[in-house]
Amino acid sequence: MICCFSWLLPIIVVVFIITFDVVVVVESFTSSPLSGKRNSAISPRIETDCFHLHERSAAAETPHREEIRYIAGRRALLLHPTSHKQPPSSKNTSYPPLIILGGMAQSISSWEFHLPHFAKDRSVLIYECLGQGPLPPEELCSKVDLDAYYEDVSLKRQGSDFWNVVDEAFFTPGSYYHDNNNNNIVTKNDGGTPRVDVVGFSFGGRVAMAAAVSQPNRIRRLHLTGVGAERDEYANVILASWKEMLGANDNIDIINEKEGMNNSRLRAFAWSIILATYSEQFLASVGAARVLTWVDGVSKFNTQNGLRAILIQTHGGEGQWTPASMAEQIMKGSVESFKLVVGSKDKMASPDQVLRLAQLLGQQEGSEHKEDECYRVIENCGHAVPFEAMRLWREDVIKYLT
Repeated sequence: MICCFSWLLPIIVVVFIITFDVVVVVESFTSSPLSGKRNSAISPRIETDCFHLHERSAAAETPHREEIRYIAGRRALLLHPTSHKQPPSSKNTSYPPLIILGGMAQSISSWEFHLPHFAKDRSVLIYECLGQGPLPPEELCSKVDLDAYYEDVSLKRQGSDFWNVVDEAFFTPGSYYHDNNNNNIVTKNDGGTPRVDVVGFSFGGRVAMAAAVSQPNRIRRLHLTGVGAERDEYANVILASWKEMLGANDNIDIINEKEGMNNSRLRAFAWSIILATYSEQFLASVGAARVLTWVDGVSKFNTQNGLRAILIQTHGGEGQWTPASMAEQIMKGSVESFKLVVGSKDKMASPDQVLRLAQLLGQQEGSEHKEDECYRVIENCGHAVPFEAMRLWREDVIKYLT
């Protein structure tokens, strides 16, 4: 009997080898040296979470991507151009690095479908600001007092952190944009400082403005979505409810969160932020089952204490770090150009307030900004324009930046 089937042995061996190789490849791609520990998400694989996976068209060519890692203390993902394997040279591109900053309850994975398109001709960095995302792994913060980890998540701090992350990622020896003698591009201003382009959504847009204030003349082009000069009373009511949900008036020990004790508050917040962020029509079109996966994503990839700290420290109505106040500083010429986008049904940043911010930014001396070029309303969209109108929004960004 064995002899009758001896001709099958070579085939069985080949199938086993191929299967083994596939298993090894998949395991090497999805595994993480930190798996099973406090932050197992430090992995090259990006999982599904909130504000993500609405676009059904084929994704762009996969760029060369590094593993999710910590850069200057922030959880980040760095992608390199798909159009060439080597760092950009003066013969094929002069685009500076692009930095993407997401909304308050988003994580890196929220932007998965956009990233390959942005990384065709330039390096792209996306990172989670302090307060966003999970707690850092024990390997990185074993000496940090976790009770004080979110003590300062102010926009002033976020603006400073921004440049620490950018400089470590791009402008250090060995990075793509450092070595001028090897024809690698460093886009500079007249003073020789490397410049970047920035795309910011909602909270991320205000962090981008803080970065522009923190180090003037280092941002070439600034694309903001869902950022108004001020908030109207309806948006203030929503913010007050979020603070209440996350226990802004409570003394919640961060250790409780580390043990998963506050998940119910975080889930309630996730439901509320999704309802306030998307238009009614869009939520109806995707259905309750999909929305539930987004709630799971917000709860999985964020912490209650981090989001609460962001709400308390960065969503005030006065001071020099409001969008209107920062615009007055930016309009002095610290940004080469800007573009503001808003959904016509945005409940968090009304079109009128976004237009007002565009007008403030456009008042810089010698500015040639035209209102129809620096301000755009996307019809039938709520606050989350980058995810309700993914292709339209992305094309607007790419056209503006290039």
